[in-house]
Amino acid sequence: SSGINAEWPLRPGIWIKIKSSNIFVCGFYRSNKFCDIDKFLDYMSECMSKLNNKKVIWIGDINIDQNNINNLAYRKLDLVMKSHNLVQTIQGITRIAKRGEKITSTTIDVVMTNCYSDFSSCAVLDERIGDHQAIKCEIEFKVKKAPKYEKIRIR
Repeated sequence: SSGINAEWPLRPGIWIKIKSSNIFVCGFYRSNKFCDIDKFLDYMSECMSKLNNKKVIWIGDINIDQNNINNLAYRKLDLVMKSHNLVQTIQGITRIAKRGEKITSTTIDVVMTNCYSDFSSCAVLDERIGDHQAIKCEIEFKVKKAPKYEKIRIR
């Protein structure tokens, strides 16, 4: 369709556009080993700028513990989120791991959005995917009703 490139981010990512609600969804995995936080935040800012004033949902594993507010990567992410009016909706623990004798509990799977008022719920589920808990968000879509039609009998 005409003009789609101007409205879609140009860099790689798993992007979905929900046309009925004009919401863009980005699914991502940010590895500390392959994508440093500054590179990811630059990408996030670039996408948010290109999607100027559009509703956006970022969902994925960011590998930054949302409970460690003193961490530099967390503070950088928080600044970028605030600059684009994004909120992080997942509040529970999403990963429990054992490192040696120590067990860690972190919130590294996130849903960040600038359209939180469209959400009806967000939760961390009991089901696990590998070493991560599953997360769930429900969104209220305002879908237009199809126009009424008139039945015509043809012989």
